[in-house]
Parts: sequence; C-alpha cells; structure tokens
Amino acid sequence: MSFEILSNLKSPKQLRGFSDANLNKLSSEIREALLSIVSDRAAHFASNLGVVELCIALHQVYDFSVDRLIWDTGHQIYPHKLITGRFDQFQTIRRRGGLMGYPNPLESEYDLFVTGHAGSSVSTVLGMKAADDLLFTDGRKSVAVIGDGALPSGIVFEAMNNAAGLNKDLLVILNDNKMGICPRVGGVASYLDKARVAPFYNGLKRDVSWLLNRVPLVGESTEKMLSGFKDAVKSFLHGGMLFEEMGFR
Repeated sequence: MSFEILSNLKSPKQLRGFSDANLNKLSSEIREALLSIVSDRAAHFASNLGVVELCIALHQVYDFSVDRLIWDTGHQIYPHKLITGRFDQFQTIRRRGGLMGYPNPLESEYDLFVTGHAGSSVSTVLGMKAADDLLFTDGRKSVAVIGDGALPSGIVFEAMNNAAGLNKDLLVILNDNKMGICPRVGGVASYLDKARVAPFYNGLKRDVSWLLNRVPLVGESTEKMLSGFKDAVKSFLHGGMLFEEMGFR
C-alpha cells in the first residue's frame, strides 16, 4: 500500500482542509502503518487500532500546538505520532535510538508529558489547566483520553473530584472498549457495564435531540425541556449519576 497522504502529512493542521474521502484514506493508511511494524517487534497493536478515528477527529477539531492533549498510559500514541509528522521515522519505533513507544516531549511539541502509569491523564490535564488559568491563558483547551481499564484508578477520581471543586473546563474522553491487561473488577466496572447496555436508547436520544434542534422556533426549547425532565426522572429512580454529580456529562 502506498502512503500517499501520510508521507505528505507534516502537521495535523493540514487535516482541516481534508475531504471526507481523504480522512477515510488517512485512517486506512494509519492502520496499514500499524500492521507493518507488529510483524517484527513487540508493539501495542489493538489499543492503537481502536483510536485511529478518534485521534484524527481530535486533531481536526483542536489545535494541539496550543491546546493540551494527554493520552492516558500512552500506549495508544502511535496514530498521534503519525498524524503529527513522524511517519518518516515510524519504522524506528521501539528500536534503539528510534521513536519511543510512549509520548516523548523530546520528539515533538505535541507530546506534552511522558505518560506510562495508568490513570495519570486526568490529574495531568487538570494541573495544566490550572496553570494556564493562573497565567491568564484564555481559550486553551485541555483534553484527556482514558480507557475503561485505567478509569477505576484512585487518582482518576481524585482528579475528577478536584476538577469539579475547582470548576475547571476539561474534556475527558472515556475510550470504553472493554479491553485491558487484566479483567476489570469492582463497582466502576459494573457501572460501565450498565451504562453501555442500552445502545438503542442512547442512539434514539441523540437522534431525537438532533431532530428537535432543527425545528424552527420551538425545537430547541422543547429539547431542553425533555432533557430536564429526563434528568429529573433518572435522578428520582436511580439517585445521582456518578460522573454527572462531579460535573462530567
């Protein structure tokens, strides 16, 4: 396979000018590049295949030369490295003197922090956001991507609790892929299992919201009323929702 797009991608800022067809081709090229390295070395494969489109979408929406992006643990960093202009060096990944298999600030301005320990992403972006606010850096966004295997870490909930108390504007993306190096256990695992059992309901809720917001004059107000009613019923039946009570929706 020829890497027509990847070989010419020097900055993620180029993605904003891509057509849907080119974005789809880019995702295919990234997966092919991932396949090319796993045949002759130990590498994190499934975790990287699962975030290709997510990584493309994040870099298309945000400017991470300014905004903050932290990948929890860091083992799913390969698509990010490809998108941020390191395709020419990609065959050296996890080789002596080559690219690191985790984020490395010495490689790129887009790698902010050498992660590696599961669960550290939320506290890291919270600290960065707090520092940005102290420096009056307006408009800089902070994003953490964390998997369901790392989410039950105590430091994650400490960070989410502090983020709610400090009223910091963070985006925490849960990559709920039911994958981990060991089985998930405990109350958080059970909570996530229950949260994902109704894909039809979640899809219907999204579609109804989209439709109502396009009805002239009354659509938006109707959608807000239904949303408030839904939250009230949900709170009455089930009590507070874990993440929403900490300000994360």
